[in-house]
Amino acid sequence: MAGNGIFATVIALLLYVAAATMDLWPAEPVGYRLGQYLPDDIHARVGFRMIMPDLVEKARRRAERSAPAVFFYDPAAVDEITSALRKLPRRAPAASQPAPTTAPAPGSAAPTATAPAAAPQGPSTPAKIVEDANMLSPWQQLAEDPNALKLYMENVDRLAVALEGAYVVRLKDAEEHKPTLRWPDKALLVGPRKPKQAAPLEITVDELTDITEKGEIDRTAARLALGFGEARRKAVEAKLRTALAEHPIYRYDRRSTQDHMDAAVAEVDAHPPDDAYKEYSAGELIAPRSIRKGSDGERAVGLTAQELEVLQAERRQFVAELMAQPFQYWSRLVGRSAIILLVVIMLAAYVARYHADLIGDRRALPVFLAVLVAMLAANKVLVGILLLNPYVALLPAMMAGAVITLARNQRFALALGVTTSILLVLQMRGSMELFLVLLAGMTAFIVQLAEVRTRTKLISSSAVAAGLSVLAVVITGLAGAKPWVFSIQDAIWAAGCGLMTGFVVQGALPLIESVFHVATSLTLLEWCDASRPLLKRLAMEAPGTYNHSLQLGSLCEAASEAIGARGLLARVGAYYHDIGKINKAEYFIENQAGSLSKHAKLSPAMSLLIIIGHVKDGLELAREYGLPKVLYEFITSHHGTTLVQYFYNAAAEQRKEAADRAPDEAEFRYPGPKPTSKEPAILMLADAAESSVRAMNDPAPGRIEHQVHVMINRRLMDGQLDECELTLKEVHQIESSLVKSLSSMYHTRIAYPTPPNQKPAPGDAKVVERP
Repeated sequence: MAGNGIFATVIALLLYVAAATMDLWPAEPVGYRLGQYLPDDIHARVGFRMIMPDLVEKARRRAERSAPAVFFYDPAAVDEITSALRKLPRRAPAASQPAPTTAPAPGSAAPTATAPAAAPQGPSTPAKIVEDANMLSPWQQLAEDPNALKLYMENVDRLAVALEGAYVVRLKDAEEHKPTLRWPDKALLVGPRKPKQAAPLEITVDELTDITEKGEIDRTAARLALGFGEARRKAVEAKLRTALAEHPIYRYDRRSTQDHMDAAVAEVDAHPPDDAYKEYSAGELIAPRSIRKGSDGERAVGLTAQELEVLQAERRQFVAELMAQPFQYWSRLVGRSAIILLVVIMLAAYVARYHADLIGDRRALPVFLAVLVAMLAANKVLVGILLLNPYVALLPAMMAGAVITLARNQRFALALGVTTSILLVLQMRGSMELFLVLLAGMTAFIVQLAEVRTRTKLISSSAVAAGLSVLAVVITGLAGAKPWVFSIQDAIWAAGCGLMTGFVVQGALPLIESVFHVATSLTLLEWCDASRPLLKRLAMEAPGTYNHSLQLGSLCEAASEAIGARGLLARVGAYYHDIGKINKAEYFIENQAGSLSKHAKLSPAMSLLIIIGHVKDGLELAREYGLPKVLYEFITSHHGTTLVQYFYNAAAEQRKEAADRAPDEAEFRYPGPKPTSKEPAILMLADAAESSVRAMNDPAPGRIEHQVHVMINRRLMDGQLDECELTLKEVHQIESSLVKSLSSMYHTRIAYPTPPNQKPAPGDAKVVERP
């Protein structure tokens, strides 16, 4: 007993730990959901600030604009430009006329490569040389003068380096540039790759030169051509204007630009700037009541998404400040833990007082614990995490009640259902109105599940429970002056979850029966079918036993219903209680055709082994054919530890003749066990009563009543009912039911007279002729 008490205490502690953990995590749950009805205004408990989505979006746009557009230096464009300049001396045509000796007047056309300027003259220059020089173009002169050509090529090389500082790009290409916004304000120029390359240069977009801006291109070309001689400067400048318009020095990199923008936005998301926050002070209104006044009168408005975010931000700050004050924080935790502990203690006291047999049941207690914890966890997910309507809690509350009703009984299910509802409401920080709705739905469902005989029973029961839950929602809504729109929403959730419970329980019914080793009436009805292989085998191989079992089924069902027990279970148990006789059917008198018994040639001890062996054989057959485990007790305990009186007397007579001591009664008793529940105990009493009445020569009603009374008293005096929960009042009710049923089975019938001109049969009535 001490070990059982420790085990039950451990189970209670596990329930407390699980319930407390789910209740206290988090210590301060959100408690609000989108569209919720708020009966009163909500004010901030503490000062806090929260990020505003619109302000964050503005900060993101600023961050995107602050990210630079990335341009990479294009060496191919520079090679193209310098290659064209290097080819000019070899491709320039000869001049058709001498160039003018004076510079062009202001406003006149600039000299080109086909009309170069005249070679400079000095006072000591011979006339012939001057004349020859004037007849050649500058490019021809350059080609004929190696030093000048070398100098020109060096200028081109210097131009290639100078082009790195010419920020010529293509800005207006819609296909190339597709950022999320307009062009950024800054640009990042990545220069040519060198062993000691400098860091990328960051400039403003205004400092870039777009290839479509002709004036800027002209100025850039003129600046780059300054390093060339005056005779060829204009030609180089013209070539540069054309080349720069076709070959931008820096190429835009869309991917790198977008990466910079994404990085800037990610930085804002990770560390929002101060201007992205809105400040709230303690006591400030953060969510107004749902009934709001407008220009068109009062209207009902549920909790909006923005208000919900504000409430969540306020909660986070409140919890942070609460944790900063350890005494207040732990006081709240200890207080709530004590409430849950009180609920668990009350449940444990109820179980110890009214269901003491459960304390030592090391299979059922952990399963009941698992059911309660699973329902609490399901509610935590549905309401605490997914933030669904609180009336979703009807589903786990009714589920717990239904499972425990099917596994044990309605009384126990009501107690655990009330406990589950209390823990659910505490977990959700719910109101008394919510508790009443859960209680109404759960109670209505449990009350209807006394017996599940049809497939629609669970569905119809859940529909009735859903209807009562809706009524409870409406009534509590009226009491709280809740607007109809919110009451209707809550009623829809309650009705849907209540109705869903029936389908869920029906789908889980095989699992429930397997885990708890129970059989619902629906399953028992299936095993009542005479076409079941085991019953067919019993009818064919042991027909006397089969008829005896059918009669016992009627007797047990009527007696069970007389005391409020499960009549169907008693009937099915009676059908299968003697299946062990199949193996040696001819050794049992109800199956013997002749007058000579098979036991005539056997010793009483051998006969005893055969007789009591039908219990063990029956259990093996039950396992072989997959009988529900709830029927095993009917097979093993229908004789209890009673004495096999006939063979005990035979053994006593043999020993008396041999002058030996009388045999010990313990040697001639069934191995047991004794019945522990009402239905198997009823079977034991009915089996003894029916067998003794069948053996009577004249089963008159008075004699039947006396015989039944004697047989039941013998079982009582023998202690066969000591371990079951039958009361003396119920035993008397069982006796009355058995007497009534047996009297109707064995009542006398009217003898029919012999038809004219026929021989009288043994049962025909004798006709007395009057004189």
